[in-house]
Amino acid sequence: MTKRTIRPTRPVRRTGSFKGLVFFFLLGCGLFLLLRDKPQTILPPASPYVAELYRDGKVIREEEFDSVTEAKAFINGRRGAIKRTSDERYLYLTGSGIGIVNSNQTLNIYSDRALKKRHTYVAPGSRLALLAYTDSVSRVEIAGLTGYVASDRLTLYPLEQSSNRSYYEKQDERLLHYIVADAGLGGLITAGEAPASLDDRTMQYVESKTLTQDLRKPTALTAKQLDAYIKKNAPDSPLIGTGKTFKQVERTYQINAAYLLAHAIHESDYGRSDIAKDKFNLFGVNATDIAPGQNATAYTSFEDSIRKTGRFIARDYLAKDGKYYRGPFLGNKARGMNVFYASDPYWSEKIAGILLKMNAV
Repeated sequence: MTKRTIRPTRPVRRTGSFKGLVFFFLLGCGLFLLLRDKPQTILPPASPYVAELYRDGKVIREEEFDSVTEAKAFINGRRGAIKRTSDERYLYLTGSGIGIVNSNQTLNIYSDRALKKRHTYVAPGSRLALLAYTDSVSRVEIAGLTGYVASDRLTLYPLEQSSNRSYYEKQDERLLHYIVADAGLGGLITAGEAPASLDDRTMQYVESKTLTQDLRKPTALTAKQLDAYIKKNAPDSPLIGTGKTFKQVERTYQINAAYLLAHAIHESDYGRSDIAKDKFNLFGVNATDIAPGQNATAYTSFEDSIRKTGRFIARDYLAKDGKYYRGPFLGNKARGMNVFYASDPYWSEKIAGILLKMNAV
């Protein structure tokens, strides 16, 4: 048998790897030359502040700045505003605008620029007309009052960036008020009897005739008529049958029974609110904005609430020597009960609307 010698084959010479390296090298050089002069596709970070200039109700120019000082110098007294880019919050404003009361506590409104003479206060979420702004003190207007507030308590908005605003309009004899506000203060309400002179919708403040009705004078409505109104509008109300108590308080303390009932309806939802159920408190006495349920005064019955609150309002709000007397009527934030009784700037209008529906004006 012949033996066969198997010789190892000559190794194959590999040239592909070198050609590949050359190909990728040339490709990389080409891409480098192609892209080296191309603009960057990643945008640089935005500057922290934006200044806006306005004309005829529109934004006509925007510029970015690294500081508020630079942005103010750019505006230079022209109609404009500065906002922070991180949260879109406006920090500076020239001319008129809107100031929203910050949510942490009520806002005091003063009659003097030094903020020494407090005139009234308003609830968080209230929207004030901003007449003139500075970094420390701003002049504002709300519910018939012009006064001064600490600027750092407001969130600013230029009118040019505010599409939804409050207004009044007339519907037959009723004055309607569409309120734009935060914290549950807004909505469409009947604000009382409309002035005869009002024709068109207006964003200016309108004082209802009902707001100046003397609350020391008795109503023509009887106890039965008061009860009938309650039963018609809230058949499950625990206040049905209290008409007699309201009329007794009217005679004893010279306080209008229809007003007192309207006040109770507004504050307690016909006696069905939690505070009314838990504490028989019908009028929101001491129900502060911070802790209304905890701080509200407790009474032994609804009749007890009506008698004691009627005496308290007649003595402290309607009597000329009363502690909180600013006029014997519902009023607004400039005069009357609404100056001190409630932080809601349109509290008086809401009660006036109920009085109108009761045919008590």
